[in-house]
Amino acid sequence: MDKFLENLEYTSKGTWYPIGVAIIVFLFMVFMHKRLSWRQNFFAFCVIGYMTWTIDVIVGSYIDVFDLGKKHSEGIGEFVSYAVIPESLYVIYLNYLKQEKKWLYALFFTVLSFLFEWGLVKVGYMKLTGWRTWYTIPVYFGVFGFILPWLLQLLRREFSVENKKQNI
Repeated sequence: MDKFLENLEYTSKGTWYPIGVAIIVFLFMVFMHKRLSWRQNFFAFCVIGYMTWTIDVIVGSYIDVFDLGKKHSEGIGEFVSYAVIPESLYVIYLNYLKQEKKWLYALFFTVLSFLFEWGLVKVGYMKLTGWRTWYTIPVYFGVFGFILPWLLQLLRREFSVENKKQNI
């Protein structure tokens, strides 16, 4: 049990920050008014989770441009930074997205995501090694401006029977 608690890294510098943000965005996602069905939200959460973990392995492990928490160790803060926060934010985005305001929403959520990442660096939880926080701005904008709207179209098409029932 002691080894398990040690591996959680809950005492690492700044761990409180990703845990606090994860609680806030997850609770918001759970209790917000949803325009998508629970199946669409669940599917989006899982697909985004897979993409987030894959990108973490490539950029964080293979290219090794940043570390969260202790180097070569994955604790609770890193877990929620990859398995709760992005997925919750993206599901919130998908539920609020209106095509006529797509670029405004993309800009707002890009800034929100950037501020979260910047906060990770400021509290000392994220250590940059060859990376700059602002490098992710075009990545976030591409995700919010192009990838997630495409995913939303896919969700609506694939779950069209359910959409007819809910008049989405």
